[in-house]
Amino acid sequence: MQWDTIKRDWPAFIAPIMQRWDRAEENDLLALDGNRERLVDYLAERHELTRAEANEQLTAWEQGAAPADAVMDETRDGDNIRASAAHIGVGEDVYADDKDFGDDNKTARPIGRDT
Repeated sequence: MQWDTIKRDWPAFIAPIMQRWDRAEENDLLALDGNRERLVDYLAERHELTRAEANEQLTAWEQGAAPADAVMDETRDGDNIRASAAHIGVGEDVYADDKDFGDDNKTARPIGRDT
């Protein structure tokens, strides 16, 4: 994950952060407004870590995959819909029936047969 993405969609990442760092409080995290340095300080204080340890943990968390609940959060619906356009083939009408673009009209071969 890129911190710019986390900061832009900060409310969507509150729950995953609270799952990873169980002493974090929702209102405190919301007040941080996606500021990474303040989050490091907050995590260090709440979890009795050195600033370096908190920074290391946060860096490791950032390098993981984006949590599904954050990616699919309703605050990101507009971005997800716009991104889905990349998966529509050239010439495909988004409102067309899928059977026009697949192999729905072909008879499936029985398992184990070549013809």
